[in-house]
Amino acid sequence: MPDFLYTATQAIAQETPWLLPLCFALFGACVGSFLNVVIYRMPREMSVNEPRRSFCPACQAPIPWYLNLPILSWLMLRGRAVCCGVRIPVRYWLVELCTAAMFAALSWSFADADVLTQALLCAWAACMIATFCIDWEQMVVLPQLTWTAAALGVCAAALSPWIVEGQALDMSEGFMWALAGAVSGFVLLKVVALLGRGLFGNKRRAFEEPCSWSLRQKEEDLELRVGDDTYSWSDLFMENTNRVELVDATAEELASEQGTLIFRVDSVQLPDGRAIPLEDCEKLTGTCAGLVLRREAMGSGDALIALSIGALCGWQGVLFALVAGSFIGILWGIICRVGRGQPMPFGPAFIAGAFFWLFYGQQLFFRYLDWCAQ
Repeated sequence: MPDFLYTATQAIAQETPWLLPLCFALFGACVGSFLNVVIYRMPREMSVNEPRRSFCPACQAPIPWYLNLPILSWLMLRGRAVCCGVRIPVRYWLVELCTAAMFAALSWSFADADVLTQALLCAWAACMIATFCIDWEQMVVLPQLTWTAAALGVCAAALSPWIVEGQALDMSEGFMWALAGAVSGFVLLKVVALLGRGLFGNKRRAFEEPCSWSLRQKEEDLELRVGDDTYSWSDLFMENTNRVELVDATAEELASEQGTLIFRVDSVQLPDGRAIPLEDCEKLTGTCAGLVLRREAMGSGDALIALSIGALCGWQGVLFALVAGSFIGILWGIICRVGRGQPMPFGPAFIAGAFFWLFYGQQLFFRYLDWCAQ
């Protein structure tokens, strides 16, 4: 790192230790306002630059700058839009507040790093906060955000290698350590996902007598009914690699021979190997003797989150975040009574575990190793 930058940062930290965290908090509030734009627009494949001015999602009216002040505007407006009176979700205010608090906490906790490293850590955190909220609301992980976070983590580890492992590494060693952490984190989650699919991802059911089945449009989703059971298409195909098999089945509208029908997210494969797009099928009905659900136990986006975490926190951080995130997810499911038969994203809990590692987990981990060595 540049010596003058480190020296200047340490001089400011010694004279006024609150100054840099305060500046980062103010900047974080502004970044949080931009993250709200990212969280709303990117999953909808909208540009974050056009239109440049924020607009009301309900009536599309542009929001003037004096009503778009980070943190303050939501409080002054009491959570309602001036243009049409629609309620503004509290998530907008929480994102701005949490981003400001996160930036301040990172600057304070990593006060021994230079200001550029602190900025990289904050940028990494901003990408993870956006990923957290998008996965929470849309149950999707955007590769653009996770790859950006991974790159920022590698840069921070190369610039100040000591922040990632508490050891005096040089720049090249920090860079290679970060790359190894990113790759190992990605591979670790892929292995966990494969094991989970083998243990929990497959569900089989056989019927004593052939039962009827149907696939039809219901509101904005498809509905699959097999006997007395009903399945939502969006729940069945949270991952595009999932599939549904109807054993010894017939499809009256397709006039296919009896055999296994394989449903994918956008098509059905007939016993003779032909694949028919579902958009060409208004309604499908028939009979079947069994049902097989083949679903991923963990979303593919979680591996990309692990890539981002590993780039900054290493494989130890990924493992810690995985365990901590599992406990957080279980606790959240118990408190809110979700998860049983309902889709529940793991990404937010995973990211929360990574933040805990960044502030406290790393110290606890190395203290535990020292205790084991004694």
